[in-house]
Amino acid sequence: MKVRRPLDSARGERVGLELELLAPPGKTRFDLARALAKRAGGALRLAFKYHGQGELPDGRPDCQLTPTARVLVRGKWFCSVVDDPTIVDELAPTDEKLRIARTDDVRLAAWIERNCHARFAGPSTPLGMNGAAFASLVKTFAAKEEEDGFVDPWGLPLVRWHEVSAERARVCEVVLRPLGRKALAPTLRRVLKLASSLGFTVPVEAAIHAHFDAAPFRSTRALRRLVLDWTEQRTSLLRVLEPNPRCRKLGPFPPDVVRVAQAATDDLPFETLAAGLLLGGLHRAVDLNLLGLVERYPKQPTIEVRCLPGSLDADATLGRLAHAEAFLADVTSSA
Repeated sequence: MKVRRPLDSARGERVGLELELLAPPGKTRFDLARALAKRAGGALRLAFKYHGQGELPDGRPDCQLTPTARVLVRGKWFCSVVDDPTIVDELAPTDEKLRIARTDDVRLAAWIERNCHARFAGPSTPLGMNGAAFASLVKTFAAKEEEDGFVDPWGLPLVRWHEVSAERARVCEVVLRPLGRKALAPTLRRVLKLASSLGFTVPVEAAIHAHFDAAPFRSTRALRRLVLDWTEQRTSLLRVLEPNPRCRKLGPFPPDVVRVAQAATDDLPFETLAAGLLLGGLHRAVDLNLLGLVERYPKQPTIEVRCLPGSLDADATLGRLAHAEAFLADVTSSA
């Protein structure tokens, strides 16, 4: 594959990385969060990560909120360490439980993720759900804590406690803030070196996800090229990106998505093409997730490269990332 100029970080382009790791037995993702905060002279905040886990038996959405730590450096977000439900293969059977929260309201789950947090006092802070972290929920909705969770003033449930295996606390996805290449390389090396020194490993099904700003691709020509060029070059791209064959939720674009892109012309309105791709079955569980580009109200307005393998080798990851950047630069240069 011919590798051209990567995206120019000097012009302000940044990339956000998600690194999937696994704590050794007896440790949790919070151990890495504490070490990261200590190394950077920062602070920790206990927070929650919203995971959509399908539907409850009666058809309502199953929204789970798992304990998360945010690392703040000089008062600004540096990274988060969160659970990742796709990491399961190396978790040991155990009777020990971890308490998380559950709600059937997608909007409430997203609101809690953004607004509910608490000061992380230290190692004695419980890893499971901490009622103090729901102070914003109590204040905003006049919620009351009961044995099973929180209810509104009329006694209707807002969130309910739910137990999962304590092994889930070993799963550690490090979500780094978006960084330009000059800052990304040393940051990635420091994070992975620290994780390795603490005994963290790469799960057998792990991947690294890279998020790029979707704004430069918000045109019909660029969107068409993303779909068609990736489809055409996919074999050669995967050869250099080296995706983990055990990683879940990867694959090519659905055939109908490719057909929509082939049939579209450059004078077609961007919104029309985006709607057509969604109707054609575009989804996130592919090599190149474009939902942040085509959805009207995306949770993350990014293009997500999902097919980088999990690794503790920062230089190998940076090399693969350069190939992905070069592909995206080719798209924008001719769009």
